[in-house]
Amino acid sequence: MNMSESLDKPLPPSPRQRRRRLANLGNVKTGLADCIRALEDGTMEAGKARALIYGYSVLAGIIQGTELEERLTKLEASVKHEGSPRVGGLSCAR
Repeated sequence: MNMSESLDKPLPPSPRQRRRRLANLGNVKTGLADCIRALEDGTMEAGKARALIYGYSVLAGIIQGTELEERLTKLEASVKHEGSPRVGGLSCAR
């Protein structure tokens, strides 16, 4: 490869540029879809795709568990703040 050929070819993105923020399920879903698309297009090796898909799946489960725990904590705090309903009675919002 000569100098002019290397100048014409764009540099691959740095690992920092390729990183996506995987802090919520929407971003994980997008990353998973991109990975599957790249595998279907033949631009990603099957082994790498398998590892990424597994990682995305594990991360999705962790995010779901964390979100559920946060929601439960908020519900428990609101029930504690409002006071407990009378024994044997149903609490209905009107």
